[in-house]
Amino acid sequence: MIPGYFIAVVSVYSIVFCIGFAGNVWLILTLVLIRIDKKQPVTSNFKRMNQYLLSLSVSDLLVLCMIPMLVSYFINGGWKLGFVMCKVFWTVENVNKLLSVAILTIMSVERYMGICKPFNQHIGKQHNIVYLLLTTVVVTFFLCLPIIYYSETMHHDILTENGSVLEVKVSCNSHVPDEILPFFILYMFVFGFVVPVILITGTSVFIVRRVRRNIGSIRRHSPLLSRPNRVIRSISSVVVFHFACWTPFWLAVLLTLTSTAQLADFLTVSPKTLALVRMVTSFLPYINSAGNWIFYAALNRRIQSTSREVRERHERQSVSNNDASAVIIRALSITRSMKKSFRSTSME
Repeated sequence: MIPGYFIAVVSVYSIVFCIGFAGNVWLILTLVLIRIDKKQPVTSNFKRMNQYLLSLSVSDLLVLCMIPMLVSYFINGGWKLGFVMCKVFWTVENVNKLLSVAILTIMSVERYMGICKPFNQHIGKQHNIVYLLLTTVVVTFFLCLPIIYYSETMHHDILTENGSVLEVKVSCNSHVPDEILPFFILYMFVFGFVVPVILITGTSVFIVRRVRRNIGSIRRHSPLLSRPNRVIRSISSVVVFHFACWTPFWLAVLLTLTSTAQLADFLTVSPKTLALVRMVTSFLPYINSAGNWIFYAALNRRIQSTSREVRERHERQSVSNNDASAVIIRALSITRSMKKSFRSTSME
């Protein structure tokens, strides 16, 4: 009989994957459609933020695509995908998790410049977004290099009572040496959590203070703001969501510096409970990747209205065409129907 907790874990993983996959695919197709449309007037700020959102969605989508591998791992009780896919799993998951946070941090700084420093934005426009994102990818890859390098498949013999081999289980793990592990965890904690949190929180606080202090002036000089209270709520929800997903994860990572037995004695909990806590906290970044599109796009009226205008115009123009925009329109309609059917199923 399949344990209840096993069914619950697989179900939660599958639901998060479906929501995140459909949402990020919808956002990618929407941003691509807006980008290839030549008749829609958009500001340079809007174009820049869309480029960041597109990169964020691709990064989050790659993270979410690792969930089926984890579910397969759980169901089969071992790794069945081989050594190469084990390397791919650890590379894609860790690089894109860190990359997603880095892009969110860059977006926060850009938003701060657009709202609080509208007259100095020409400084930010001088750098090329593609080069900036490529540099960010390279840096995050090198930061994750130890955990990628030491990732491998391992074979474990399951023995019978008389000592014969009953079954061979394969695991996919990354065993960073004990001499390197503390330094690796600490610098990943600093660059993957502390620095982003300081920048995201700091820029958000400055934006909220600026909005409350001088609403009229900002409305005249910064087109990013139309309704101050909505902006404040949006920024606050993004920061809270980021904290809720990443703070428990990094606390659990820091606790790995202590052995499970010592930690269980110190916290007066069983090792099984501690393992459950670590599993839950390690899953929270997947929720972050599955929910970013909601906060940055689904609740963004500017993207929604622009997408609707572009989509309606292309639907009228491409009734008899089979161009790229027509293909994207059809894909968007399929994605929207998937989202609606999923929501109706969840409500039932």
